[in-house]
Amino acid sequence: MNLDLAPDPLLAVPGPSQIPHRVMRALMRVVDHRSPHFHRLYRDVVDGLQYVFRTSGDVYPLTASGTGAVETMVLNFVKPRDTVLVPVFGSFSRRLVNHLRRVGAEVIEINYGWDSAPTYEDLKARVESMGLKQIDVFATVYNDTNPGLTFRDLPKVARWVRSYGALVLVDNVSALGGDYFEVDSWGIDVAVSSSQKCLAAPPVMSFIAVATKEAYRKAEEINHPSIYFDIKLMRKFAEKSETPFTPSVNYLFAIREALGIIKEVGLENWIRWHIERGKAIVSALGKAGLEPFIRNDYHRSITVLSFKYPTTANPEEFRKSIYRLGVSISDAMDDIKGKAFRIGNMGYLTRRDVLTLITAIAAMAAITNKANGIGTGIFEDIVNYWEPPQFSMDEG
Repeated sequence: MNLDLAPDPLLAVPGPSQIPHRVMRALMRVVDHRSPHFHRLYRDVVDGLQYVFRTSGDVYPLTASGTGAVETMVLNFVKPRDTVLVPVFGSFSRRLVNHLRRVGAEVIEINYGWDSAPTYEDLKARVESMGLKQIDVFATVYNDTNPGLTFRDLPKVARWVRSYGALVLVDNVSALGGDYFEVDSWGIDVAVSSSQKCLAAPPVMSFIAVATKEAYRKAEEINHPSIYFDIKLMRKFAEKSETPFTPSVNYLFAIREALGIIKEVGLENWIRWHIERGKAIVSALGKAGLEPFIRNDYHRSITVLSFKYPTTANPEEFRKSIYRLGVSISDAMDDIKGKAFRIGNMGYLTRRDVLTLITAIAAMAAITNKANGIGTGIFEDIVNYWEPPQFSMDEG
């Protein structure tokens, strides 16, 4: 394959996601990061981030991946020997445990399998059975992309753990803008996300929202070794609408444009688009004979949809064949690698994109003789799911 001439594949992975042309064009601009032009840019980005995080608190942009934002959260709000409660229900909640242990936290893991997320009732019962008297921090992933589970009882759990006096820290790298999430009304102290998922912006930027005085008080007590990820420095420079160090300025222009599009569409509509599109993908691939890896609708992620491979398919060859058709999907990771493939239902996936995605997967599933083939029923949901009027091809 001549990769210089071949078209870029459709991005249907759990990030990076497809990016609107308006956002890509915004990347062409750069200004001095200590100038009035940058100050305006910074304020616009923060305003847009407060809108999608649903917070009146502070939000800081970072030139770092989502992992960098998680590390920032842990370094600044977890002390050595803190008792930290963590539900583990996938690869990224396991990674969060690793972050926490590296700063010397005493981590209490509540482990779940690869097919179910925590519920309020189960988590509360298991913790109370331990007789814990103190929880300093409750840290969790909201949407674990491997295997594709969402912690939907988080609002209830956040209210409960706060009765212990715990700070609530949330990694929402993979669902911000693609599913309902509200920092202030859910009682979250600190949350992080990144640019290349449901916000439909280029990779390399991430964000940390600090919503409460309690979080800042905790940060003042901590002396960690990082300068780059120091929230106290970020807060100081934010007072003059700047970052402590040179940020990726052109990417901030792109993120401002992406957040502007979400505002134009309306956050409720942007989220609804993800939900309706996700339902249509699950329905269509189900009609093609493919089984969701997560059977429980309540726990199944909206933004990362995982499916079992056709039983006779070689997982690597299956994905390579779909890539050859111009669509990029992902294998699962860790314990479920080779058992499921993952689709990123994120950001700017248009109806044309979804038709391409479904056609490629259904065609390869049919070739394995373990699916129903390509019939009109497969496409009915894709042709008819709701989308924001801004992206509709209908007249009027």
